[in-house]
Amino acid sequence: MNKLKKSLALIATLAIASTALVACGGSSSSDKPADTTKASDTTKGSETGEGNTTTTAANAEAPKIEFPDTGDKLSILSWTGDDLNVMIDCFTKNTDYKTDQVVWVPVGTNGGEAREKYATYFAGDGDADLLFLEADWILDYIDNDEYTAPLSKLGFTNDDFKGCYKYTVDIGTNQAGVLKGATWQCTPGAYFYRTDMAEKYLGVKTQSEMQDKVKDWDTFTATAKELQEKAGKKIAMADTLGGMWQVWQYNRSQAWTDKDDNLVIDDYCKKYAELAKEYYDKGYVTKEDQWQNGWYQIGQDESTLGYFFCTWCLGTGSMLSNAEGGVKMKDKLDENGNPMKDEKGNKIQEIDFTEDGKVQPLNKDIWGKYDICNGPSGWAWGGTWFAASPKCDNGTLAHDFVKFFTVDPVTMEKYALQKSEFVNSPTVMKKIVDDKSNHNELLASGDQFAILYDAASKIDMTGKITKFDSQIKNEFNDAVTKFVKGDIKDYDAMIEQFKDKASKIAGLHVD
Repeated sequence: MNKLKKSLALIATLAIASTALVACGGSSSSDKPADTTKASDTTKGSETGEGNTTTTAANAEAPKIEFPDTGDKLSILSWTGDDLNVMIDCFTKNTDYKTDQVVWVPVGTNGGEAREKYATYFAGDGDADLLFLEADWILDYIDNDEYTAPLSKLGFTNDDFKGCYKYTVDIGTNQAGVLKGATWQCTPGAYFYRTDMAEKYLGVKTQSEMQDKVKDWDTFTATAKELQEKAGKKIAMADTLGGMWQVWQYNRSQAWTDKDDNLVIDDYCKKYAELAKEYYDKGYVTKEDQWQNGWYQIGQDESTLGYFFCTWCLGTGSMLSNAEGGVKMKDKLDENGNPMKDEKGNKIQEIDFTEDGKVQPLNKDIWGKYDICNGPSGWAWGGTWFAASPKCDNGTLAHDFVKFFTVDPVTMEKYALQKSEFVNSPTVMKKIVDDKSNHNELLASGDQFAILYDAASKIDMTGKITKFDSQIKNEFNDAVTKFVKGDIKDYDAMIEQFKDKASKIAGLHVD
């Protein structure tokens, strides 16, 4: 879930595949389904009947899978199991593959750390078939043939992804025009608020009434002031500066670098820094840091009315779940029944479901008290892509795994409903919204997709992503944080410190 320099080389025409639904669901950047042609199922392990995987006529001549099938397990590199553990469960429940045929290889504990550690991993002889890549640094990997292979080597054509949200295909395409990344998710964001607190302090009883209170940034600020006055200056409107920044950075009109890799600092940076300072000084945003333990506690102790979250923050066991107190967890076991550990020796945890498949919330007083509205502006946050490792030795299984989550509309819908994930298919998501088949127990309304569906069609990342994004944004956020806390005297001094830090980023030019 993510945000003015070398633009992505945006590739060609992409067309897709499917029968009743369109694979990845829509055409180009719109949410209209493409024409489909029925063909026979070619995926090993796919279900018969309703679960059939289908291909287009174009895919009848798809490239052959070039990787061997000599490996015994599909190894997927990732810094987190939040998505992958559910994926493995969904995939193996709906195919003939077994749970122990797909394994998570933990590398790093967050995306930024994985960005550095993947390179070290590839330098060794560790097994790697697929890897997760984040939007902020995907170019580091898809522009490097030593780290990633074209998806054509897994047997895919560009036509397979025509129905996906176009921006996701653009991001997965390297600067040479080669498609190397496919994502299972689209990541629009929204504002999530405590319904009990909104009613108590603002008199809000419905989602539309809450949206009227946060419909733009001027209104959001006015409501933050109202909340402070009515709650005795004890409740912030926004969770963290990091959350606010995700909304603001997406709406910046240009990338962080120009075409020659020169850092670009515009008036939008100043506007955000000054707003952040106002919010911090007046208590409109909490003083907690995003991703720290306190980030979740503020959602329970009435320190904040709401959070800025995107689609991948909303499933059980994720950010919103933790803000509501979390659920009972247990050790993840390997095939021998032993606790699995990450590279630092920490036990890997997974949700402890009851026998009837239900989670066990730890704070029943908060569970289900949140709801969703669009918030002050449209935005999107990050996203994660599959890429194929040149070391892949499980070609058929890797192909089938990627196809299950990014191409086949039937199995994409299964995953969307199992994880409450907004999948990368306008057609699938429209069907779920129309069917009202999603139920998210974290939300009072029970559904996030109806609101996020319209927001997803408006996402535009064209020309906004550079290979320096994760590093630049980290340095800018660090400088803003010091500015709002008073450690830096004024905006000009903040920019000078930011530029000094940014100048140390390899390949980036700073005046």
